[in-house]
Formats: sequence, C-alpha cells, structure tokens
Amino acid sequence: MKTANLKYALVALAGLGLSANANADLGCDDIVFTPEAFAAYELIDQACLEMVERNGQMYAKLTARVVAQTASGTHVRYRLANGELAPSHLAAAPEDFETMISGQPVEMKDLEVRQSVNIYISDKYWVDAAAVVEEEMVEDAVEAAVVAEAVEEAVVDEVVEEEIAETLPTTAGPLPWLALFGSLFLILGGALRWSRKQ
Repeated sequence: MKTANLKYALVALAGLGLSANANADLGCDDIVFTPEAFAAYELIDQACLEMVERNGQMYAKLTARVVAQTASGTHVRYRLANGELAPSHLAAAPEDFETMISGQPVEMKDLEVRQSVNIYISDKYWVDAAAVVEEEMVEDAVEAAVVAEAVEEAVVDEVVEEEIAETLPTTAGPLPWLALFGSLFLILGGALRWSRKQ
C-alpha cells in the first residue's frame, strides 16, 4: 500500500515537471533522438539546427542539400550545427518526415540537384531529455521504495518466525514415551499368554 501511494505521488510530481518542460523553450541540446531517427541518419543529433513550432507542434529542423538523384534514391549532404556540410548520404528518412521547400511539402525524389531543403522531424522521433531524466528518477525512486518495503516485510517475517519459535515447547511431550510403554506392555502380555499355553 505504501509503495503504491509513493509511486502515484512521484508520478504526479513528474507530471508537473513534464508540463513545465513542455512550456519551456526547447533547443536541439534539450532533446534526445530515438533509435529510429539515428537509423535514418547517424549524425542526426549533430544535424539538428533548431527546434521550431509549426501548427502548434514542436519539430526538430534539419537542412540538407541534394547532391545526386540516382536509381538507389536521393543523395544529400546535411548541414551540421557547426556550419559544415556532412558527407553525402543516401536519404533514408521515414515516410512521415516532412520535407519542405518555401513552405510547400515535396517528395525527395522530386528534388533537383543542388537544391536545399528543410526537413522537420516530429516528436515521434525525439524526446525531451529532461523528461527522460525525470522518468528515470521516478523509476529509481519507485524501485527503491519497493526494495525498502521488501526488506521491511522480510524483517517482519523474521520477527514473527522468532515469536512463533519462542512459543513452541523446547522439549518433546510425553506422547512418544506413552507409545513406547504401551508397545512394551503388549509384547509382555503376548509373551505371558504364550507361556501359559505351553
């Protein structure tokens, strides 16, 4: 019961922290990209230029320049946060990455060579780093509470076992002796009866 109450209290506190973070201004340093985002582009964390709000939703903004259109797909060079252009990379962005030119959505295969394009990545592919830290803190606190309660229950069980041991008799009762003497009397009676028949 104590663990459940503690867990709900910690989750409520974390929720307050998360709502505060949601209202705060996010930057590329404040987010952590998901494994799916890194699978699409291994330098995505370095290619994030800024966080922008579009239609009430936050996006990580990347900029890329098309260097080739081949049968294998569109090859681009992402602009990194330090201003350099990354090496050429076959664009393997998921279908729900939005590619925009002058505010209009376009498909990668329709882009012309040397054309620059902005790519907006939704929060499906990144999380607020502060939220991750708070969630880990909640999980650690709940786990610590569960361990503490388990230790407390173990101590209580040990005390109960000691009390039960103290209430039990320290020596055996007279029942085994009565059984032994009863058996001896039966054997003696049988021997007397047999001797009389002889």
